[in-house]
Amino acid sequence: MKRFVEHIGIDRLPEEAIVIGDDLSLFCIKGATSTIDFEEPHKLSHAIIVICTSGSCSVRVNLVEYHVESPRLLNLMPGQIVEALSCSDDFVGYAIALSKRFIDMINLPGWQHQYIDMYNNPITYIDSDRLMAVRIFYAMLYRAAANDKNPFRLQVIENLIRVFYYGGISSFENKEPSQNKYKNSVVAKFLELVQTHYREQRLISFYAGELCITPKYLSKLVKEHTGRSAGEWIESHVILEARAMLQSSDMTIQQIATYLHFPNQSFFGKYFKRATGISPKSYRANK
Repeated sequence: MKRFVEHIGIDRLPEEAIVIGDDLSLFCIKGATSTIDFEEPHKLSHAIIVICTSGSCSVRVNLVEYHVESPRLLNLMPGQIVEALSCSDDFVGYAIALSKRFIDMINLPGWQHQYIDMYNNPITYIDSDRLMAVRIFYAMLYRAAANDKNPFRLQVIENLIRVFYYGGISSFENKEPSQNKYKNSVVAKFLELVQTHYREQRLISFYAGELCITPKYLSKLVKEHTGRSAGEWIESHVILEARAMLQSSDMTIQQIATYLHFPNQSFFGKYFKRATGISPKSYRANK
């Protein structure tokens, strides 16, 4: 269980949680619970779908902040860097965590398209009728997962998820406009480019070249529309990834520096300390 908890980035699971290997967990989040790490970013290796039935919460996904008012589905995908910011006292969410291996094994048709849609739009609106259907599905899934004496438990779980996918989540539409889309197309494209290239490219000139405008004009547009400079956006992505890897991976600092395309560990250390006020080694030791 400890390993699974590390995978999904929470401090501990509630007692009634169900964990099956490294592939599946079902648990309930209630209020400002201490089971969630509210302080540090975590890079997910699992998909986590949270059925928000009451109250509200705020999360930051890949540096974009979302406020989730129930009833909603919060869809967090492998590879995303997630920061839990707050939960109202009356918040209740039923979470399903699935490993990428398990999802691949189920082999859902059209999943890649669905994955991309969920990756870009983490919040799905559900009306009261669909909320009831989703809650019934969760109850059935929980009951099947809890029955560890059934030799066909995994097959039952797989088929329940298929039914949910075919008749439920794959047909849900995000009826709400994204809370964090920027109206200026150049700024929106810049943020997409940063999301794709920040590990290798930290110079504003690269992004300006991709957008066929000058670095000065790009910086002006980004500052006007987001309140942050282009350089701050690039640095924020790099530091967020570095913090998540120091927090939730076993990679050495040298390996992290190489992964983020720094010329050496020393250069990475200076970059990290300038942005955070603490060295990577101290940051990891403190956690």
